[in-house]
Amino acid sequence: MKTIREYVEAGILASEDLKDALQLAMQLEFATIPPYLCAEWSVKNISHHARRTLHRVVIQEMRHFALAGNLLTAVGGTPSLAHPGFLPVYPADELPGGIPQQLPVELKPLVKEQIAVFMQIEHPDFPPVGRLLAQPPTIGAFYDSIKETFRMNPPKIDPNAHAVKVPSARPIRTVADAIETIDRIKIEGEGVPDSPSAPTGESTSHAHYYLFKELYVQRRLIKVDGEWSYSGESITLPEVHHFEPSTAEPDLSLEFRRVLTRLLIDLESCWTSGTDVNDAAMSTMFELQGAGEVLIERGIRPEFTWIQPPD
Repeated sequence: MKTIREYVEAGILASEDLKDALQLAMQLEFATIPPYLCAEWSVKNISHHARRTLHRVVIQEMRHFALAGNLLTAVGGTPSLAHPGFLPVYPADELPGGIPQQLPVELKPLVKEQIAVFMQIEHPDFPPVGRLLAQPPTIGAFYDSIKETFRMNPPKIDPNAHAVKVPSARPIRTVADAIETIDRIKIEGEGVPDSPSAPTGESTSHAHYYLFKELYVQRRLIKVDGEWSYSGESITLPEVHHFEPSTAEPDLSLEFRRVLTRLLIDLESCWTSGTDVNDAAMSTMFELQGAGEVLIERGIRPEFTWIQPPD
């Protein structure tokens, strides 16, 4: 599979490259979920603002992952999740597709240093934050190449392709639907030019980078005299559970890994056989959360690694 830089430099992608890029988009969206989940589960007070913020971001990342899968099936591709190579290895010095990370992406509690990592992952391409021109291609630039391909070299769309239902998201039956889907993924992650806002069909909120920076500077982002400023209500960072990889035998994270493997198999079946996600995966997601929270409360890091299921 090509790197994100190669997809960005190509600009308009050929049919098979588009499918490969959308498979990579699924891996990229998924790679952010384990660090965010571990940070969320580490917060002791389930009602704390920071935990609710992480939960909102995780839900949106899960939806972006699902939307990338829907885009892939819409253009005739088949999502591939149920194998060891789909899962990232932590700590990671780069995100899938070769996006370098100066701060390693690890599975850690919600402490200030980890929030800085999350801001790095979600850093926008444009003002009010923006990037230096010399920076390597970003997730946003990658999605721009995918969007431009749909616009300039429209693939054939299968309106009856298997898809996961995503709240407030239009089914992908036309090229216009595909472009709208890509825009949603980008806006919820990065905001819109000159604004941290990320309007969606459900509510209006800040994009992920700005939600994380609120936690980092411990102030709400508000508009003052027409300018955005981190001068709103004070935010206190929560008390968290600290955890480390288990060195015990047998592996205390074994059941968590079994549930994760089953979840990936169930999710893949949603796109390969049309299984309803509520039937296939929702209960498994809650089971994974429960197993992960128990581990973290015991000071043990959940291991997001594949375990070969029994025949």
